[in-house]
Amino acid sequence: MAPHDLEHFTQEIDKTKNWSNHRKSMYGMTIMDKLSITDGSVSTDSTQNPIIPASDRALTTQLVTEILDKLVKYDEITLIDCPILPISVSHQTAPFSHTLFLSQQPGIQYILNTHFWIKVMDDIQNTLALVVTGGLTGTFTFYCEKSDGKFEEFTIPFNKNGIYQLTNLTVDTLYLKDSALKLKE
Repeated sequence: MAPHDLEHFTQEIDKTKNWSNHRKSMYGMTIMDKLSITDGSVSTDSTQNPIIPASDRALTTQLVTEILDKLVKYDEITLIDCPILPISVSHQTAPFSHTLFLSQQPGIQYILNTHFWIKVMDDIQNTLALVVTGGLTGTFTFYCEKSDGKFEEFTIPFNKNGIYQLTNLTVDTLYLKDSALKLKE
């Protein structure tokens, strides 16, 4: 989305503070369906999107983060708690194509797809979250390194727009394979 459109959304959200809960919820769902951050991809193959740091789209990610934070603040979207359970991986080498270094700074950290982003929430724990917009469904698989050097695999299914909080995960690095984001058609 263009920064102008995002600025318009930001201003419009402020007008919804006193709306009924149902109307807020409907408005929040509409915005989540429309939100997007262009990933810069020129490929027509939607499975081969580049992973780009949010800093490459600084203005856009700042505006989208502001919109998401306001939607949460005004109860227009409900956070989806996504407790995750790791699966131990037998290999100890790193067969990963991407290493994502996460900042503790709240906001969108990485753009994996026009409608799928990694965000650090603006809360006490700086909770890691996945943001899904545009009606995407699928799974996201990533790996974390344990203190003993072994890796754990985490797979998060998503089937609707929202902010999926990874409630029991505190890491500063995610490891991804090329097939990390699998979308259903």
